[in-house]
Amino acid sequence: MARYAALSSSPLPLSPEDLYEFRFLTDAQISPDGGRIAYSVKTANAKRDGYQGAIWLVSSDGTKPPAQITAGTSQDSTPQWSPNGERLAFTSDRGDVPKGRKRPPRNIFVLDLAGGEARQLTRFSDDCSDLAWSPDGRSLAFVVRDPKDSGDEEDGVRVYTRARYKSDEGGLLDDRHKHIWIVGADGSAPRRLTDGDWDDAQPGLSPDGREIAFVSNRTDKRDVNTVADIHVVTLAGETRRITDGEGSYGNPSWSPDGATITAYGTDRAIGSSARNIHIWAFSKAGGPGIGTDLLDGWDRSVGSSVISDMRAHAQTLPPAWTRDGRILFLGSDQGTANAYSCAARGGDVRAETVGSHQLVSWSLDDSRRRFAAVVATATDPGNLFVGEVAGPMRKTSCLNDELLSSKYIAAPERVEFTGAEGWTIEGWLMKPLGFDPAKKWPLVLEIHGGPHTAYGHSFFHEFQVLAGRGYAVLLTNPRGSHAYGQRFVEACVGDWGGKDYEDLMAGVDHTLGLGWVDPKRLYVTGGSYGGFMTNWIVGHNDRFRAAVTQRSISNNISAFGTSDIGWHFWEHEMGDATPWHDSEKLIFRSPLTYVTNVKTPLLILHAERDLRCPIEQAEQLFTALKVLGKEAVFVRFPEDNHDLTRGGKPKHRVEHARRIADWFDAHP
Repeated sequence: MARYAALSSSPLPLSPEDLYEFRFLTDAQISPDGGRIAYSVKTANAKRDGYQGAIWLVSSDGTKPPAQITAGTSQDSTPQWSPNGERLAFTSDRGDVPKGRKRPPRNIFVLDLAGGEARQLTRFSDDCSDLAWSPDGRSLAFVVRDPKDSGDEEDGVRVYTRARYKSDEGGLLDDRHKHIWIVGADGSAPRRLTDGDWDDAQPGLSPDGREIAFVSNRTDKRDVNTVADIHVVTLAGETRRITDGEGSYGNPSWSPDGATITAYGTDRAIGSSARNIHIWAFSKAGGPGIGTDLLDGWDRSVGSSVISDMRAHAQTLPPAWTRDGRILFLGSDQGTANAYSCAARGGDVRAETVGSHQLVSWSLDDSRRRFAAVVATATDPGNLFVGEVAGPMRKTSCLNDELLSSKYIAAPERVEFTGAEGWTIEGWLMKPLGFDPAKKWPLVLEIHGGPHTAYGHSFFHEFQVLAGRGYAVLLTNPRGSHAYGQRFVEACVGDWGGKDYEDLMAGVDHTLGLGWVDPKRLYVTGGSYGGFMTNWIVGHNDRFRAAVTQRSISNNISAFGTSDIGWHFWEHEMGDATPWHDSEKLIFRSPLTYVTNVKTPLLILHAERDLRCPIEQAEQLFTALKVLGKEAVFVRFPEDNHDLTRGGKPKHRVEHARRIADWFDAHP
C-alpha cells in the first residue's frame, strides 16, 4: 500500500488564496554533457491577474546553488540547450501586445551562457512553440501560425465552411495554419519550410540535420477525421508522408542512424483517447503498410496520464534512443508515471524508475543515462530531480517545501474495492484536518474528467483545500480510466452513466464501511466527464447533501454540435450514436433527461470560453433546474476556457476552489 508521510502537523489549512504562494515547475532540461539543468518556474501574479516565469540554472551534482538567469514580469519558459551546451533557446512573451490580442505573443530568444542579454530571434504576432535545435547548432526549427495578410478584415465577421472551425485551446479559428519554420541562431530571418491548408507540428530533426519529421493531417477528409500522420520535410521543402493515413501518431524521433522514425500513437485514429498509446517504428522512406508496434503485448499506455490541477496535461519527451539499442519513454501504470524502456526491435519492456510518484516530464543528456525530471506526488506539486536510468533519483529543488510544511497537507491512503461485475477498482482517501476515527466526518467524492485520464500520485490544490476545511476526500479510477489496461480504459465507451456510475457508488459504499464517514454528509463534485457524472448522479439518487458540477456536460445531442471535439468524440464515446442516428441513445445518456429527479442542491461552475464543454451545457441545466423550482446556483467565469482550474486566471482559480468548499459548508 502506497502511503505518504504527512509533511507537517500544522493546524493551518491550505486555503484557496495559497495558490498565489505556489511556485510551479514547468520544464526541466538537462545539458548535453549532463552537468547542468535549465528549468523554468512559474508564479501567479495577483496584481496582473496572470503569470510570470523565469529560467533557472543549477548544477546536476548539486555543488552549485540554483541561479536565476532571466527576470522580469514576462513568462520565460521551455528552455532548450544548444547541442554544444553553450546557449539556451527559450520562448517568452516579452514585448508589446499586437492588435487583436490580449497579451504579447511568445517569441524565441537565445541566451549565451558565457554572458550577455538574451537575443530575440523571432518577432511574430502569434505564439512560437515546439522548439528544436539543429544538430550543428546553427538553427532552430519551430512552429508558428502563418502571419496575417495586410488585407485581412478586422470587422469581426467570421465565415466558416468547415466543421473544424474552433478549438478550446485556440478559440475561434481563421484560415491561417500552423507550419514548420526554421530560424538561424545568429538572428537571420526565419524561413517557412512547410505550407498548405493544414496544420503542422512537433518538428524533430534527423541526426544529419537534413530532414525534419513532423506531425500533420493532410488526408482528403482531414476536416472530419482525427488522423495524425508523421511526415518528413527536407530543408529544401520537399515533403513525404511516412504513416498510412489511418492512425493517430505524434512526438516523432529518429534512430541514431537516421533510418527509422519512432512515434507515440495508435494505428486507429477513431476513439484513440480510449486506446493504449504505444511506440511505433516506421522506415524513414515511408511506404505501404503500417509500422511496427514496439510495445505489442504491454497492456499499459505511453505518457503521463495522471492529472493534476497544478498544471495542464503533461507533455512527454519523444522516444529517446540509447546507444545500446533501447528506447526510453514515460509510461503510466495504476496511478503512477515512471520511466520505461523497450528494445529497439520491440518488446522486452523494463521499468527504469520505480515509485509512487508521477514523472511529469523528463529530459536526457547525450549519454542517454543521466536525466532531469519534474517529479510530483500527492503531497508535492512538483520538484526537480536528477537521476540515472535504472538508478536512483535525487531531489535537487525545494520549490514549495516551506509553504507545504506550514500547512496541513493530507496524505492520501490507497483503497481498493469491488466495482460492477466484480472488477477491482483503485482509489485514494484523504483524511481531514484534525481527523479522529471516533468521530463522524463528511466525505467528498471527486470524479476525474476524460473519462480516459486517471487520478493518482499527483497534487490537487482543490482536494487539499477541502481536506483543510474538514472533509474527507475520495478519488477513484472507475472503468474508463487510463493505466489499467486496454479492456479497462475502453469499458465505459457506450455506457456513460452505467457501470462506471456503479463503480463510483461502490467506492462511496466502501468508504462508508470504514465506520467514520457520516452517511448524512456526503458530497460530490467533478469536472468535464466528472461534471457529467456529477449531473448523472444527482439525477439518479439523492444520497448526496450537495453537489458541485464543473465544466460539465448535460445534453449529449447539443454537445455533439457545440463542443470543439463533439462531432467525433461523442459519436465514439456514446457507442456510434449521432443526433440523426440512434438519437435515443444520446438522450438516454444525457443527465438533462433526468433533471426532474434532482433533489440535491447543485452549484454549477463554468468558464464562458470553454469550447470543449461549452457553457450552453451549464445554461440548459441551470434553466431547467430553476424552472422546476430546484436549488441551484450558476457561476460563470469570463475569459477562461476548459483549463480554468489548471491554468486559468489566478483570481478565477482561487474563486473556483473557494466556492466549492463554501457550497459544501453551506449544506451541512
